[in-house]
Amino acid sequence: MTFKEMNAAVMLLGAVVISAWVLTGAIGDPTLTLSAVATRLCWAILASIVFNIAAIIVFTILISIAQGREFRDEVADERDRLVGAKAMRNAYVVASLAGLAALIVWALGYEVTTGVYVLFGGLMLAGAVDAGSQLVYYRIG
Repeated sequence: MTFKEMNAAVMLLGAVVISAWVLTGAIGDPTLTLSAVATRLCWAILASIVFNIAAIIVFTILISIAQGREFRDEVADERDRLVGAKAMRNAYVVASLAGLAALIVWALGYEVTTGVYVLFGGLMLAGAVDAGSQLVYYRIG
């Protein structure tokens, strides 16, 4: 496993964990105000950043110990740029659909907070698609 693959796996894990945390909170208290939902989602974004940083550090240390040498990031080459571009393209499609889904939810008359959760969930899914696409593209070449 390369450093970039490990990074993508950590981002995927982070998106799943943080999304599950937000979902359980949304199900647990569906009557929150828009302000409370926005605050919860800001905390989720902060938690996602902290989780990814901490997980990358921990996994880098563990992999370095297991391999018996320093596990380092490689210099990006043309393949890395191509993988990143393809993965981002996939994520953009999902993010665009998330925006459309939020607009449809609001157009159908649902609560504003429901649309915010749909948008946030869609953007987290876009991040997961980006990370998952990177893993796939690195493996298939």
